Amino acid sequence: FQKKNDITKELRHAVKHDFEGFHLEFQPIIDVKNQKMHSMEALLRFECRQFGKIPPNEFIPILEETDLIIPVGRWVLQEALAALSKMQELDPQLKVHVNISYVQVLKTSLLKDILNIIDQYDVKKEQLVIELTESGFVESSNTFIYFCNQLKENGISLAIDDFGTGYSNFHYLYKLKPEFIKVDRGLMHNALVNHYENMLLKHMIEMAHSVNVKLCIEGIETQNEYDANVKLHTDYIQGYYYSKPQRIDDLLLVANDLY
Repeated sequence: FQKKNDITKELRHAVKHDFEGFHLEFQPIIDVKNQKMHSMEALLRFECRQFGKIPPNEFIPILEETDLIIPVGRWVLQEALAALSKMQELDPQLKVHVNISYVQVLKTSLLKDILNIIDQYDVKKEQLVIELTESGFVESSNTFIYFCNQLKENGISLAIDDFGTGYSNFHYLYKLKPEFIKVDRGLMHNALVNHYENMLLKHMIEMAHSVNVKLCIEGIETQNEYDANVKLHTDYIQGYYYSKPQRIDDLLLVANDLY
């Protein structure tokens, strides 16, 4: 309890002082067919003097509970699109995935913020992919459906993250009509060691493809996992097998190897 309070104070201090201690790292998402970088995911990191590096699964829930995710989420969008603009010379079609909290959807004029930030940078709306974590909106409300429809009307793609780890997740394909779903590493790992899990994942992929939804498997680290993905006919993979998350300037140095 005391540690949570101390982390909250550190986060408030960071937001008040120009987001000191926050930074983004970017991990490539690879097209399985041509083994080239299709897009990159922006990942939020936080470090402070008292605790050093704090894992996202520890500080992000605090940001959501305190509504600090609202200014931080706006900052993430700005930093992600600024990073994407740096990559334009290398690949003018590259996309960036940005994670959005359900708090931002419910409590802000999020679409207006997104469109305003896009206008600040030399990027197209089609190059932004908004990721919503399924576990954040178990009960899909009209607010979310409206927000997702508005994204589509403005040419912005939607991805559902952690697909398959929540509750009644399959109805999201019908209600939210995402362009992408992202499958957690845990499902892939289980599919490698369990025939039943393998068949479930295979049918999930077939179902997604039947409604024109692309599928990305996260957390691919080994040759064995990569080979299994090829056999399962997934569309994209993301993980240490190709690249760890890194700052945009470091990614630029190695990006040519991913094209």
